[in-house]
Amino acid sequence: MKRWRHIQSSKEQVGQVVAGLLVLLFVYTAVSKLIDWEAFKYQMSSQPLPSFLSDLLIWVLPTVELAAAGCLMVKSMRMIGMVLSFMLMLCFTVYVGLAVSGVFGEVPCSCGGVLQSLGWGEHLAFNLVFLAIAGVGWWSVVRVDSR
Repeated sequence: MKRWRHIQSSKEQVGQVVAGLLVLLFVYTAVSKLIDWEAFKYQMSSQPLPSFLSDLLIWVLPTVELAAAGCLMVKSMRMIGMVLSFMLMLCFTVYVGLAVSGVFGEVPCSCGGVLQSLGWGEHLAFNLVFLAIAGVGWWSVVRVDSR
């Protein structure tokens, strides 16, 4: 029984660390977008998306990033936050992967903050790491909650 509590406690700690990392990432990127709103709007309008979708994403992306961070900070909402974080990172990673492969041609990064200074290859590596982190977090929350 003692070993079971140790395993469960370790998984909870992993979930907390992952949640903390994802909160930092999403709050940082959302706030960076909001602080430099005009640049973010310009970068989004330069994306290879229909204008109505770019206009929608200008509002949706920072809102969803902050919502994911908020869910991750509330233990009873952490599962939703982990799923949302994984889905966000999956979408961002697929998009960056397409940019790396040259599908879009030249597009500006609209991530906000220092992430804009990364090359597309570095950005893909960064996103893959955070996608894996979000996956581990989701797994740890599922494993803890299912017991």
